[in-house]
Amino acid sequence: MAKKIGADRKRSTVNIPSALGAELTDRRTKAGISQQALADRLGYNINYIGQIERAEKSPSLNVLMSLATVFDLSLSELFNAAERRVSLSKKAAKKI
Repeated sequence: MAKKIGADRKRSTVNIPSALGAELTDRRTKAGISQQALADRLGYNINYIGQIERAEKSPSLNVLMSLATVFDLSLSELFNAAERRVSLSKKAAKKI
């Protein structure tokens, strides 16, 4: 059986770090890239990529720029996508 690419569950996106991690996971999985392939491509450890995606580590500006480049995004596009996730999460929470 092939190894799954991406998270098996929905993640909380109530703050920018978690929303950024979820956005990166979504973009990576939609591109069909594994964490290992992304780590190899950027010269980082697979564990570090996972920690960024789970919002356990805060990436530096250089790391964010590298990640944005892989997905053909500007930093502002990446952060805008994360901000949209936070906004949607907050709207959904208000409905409950």
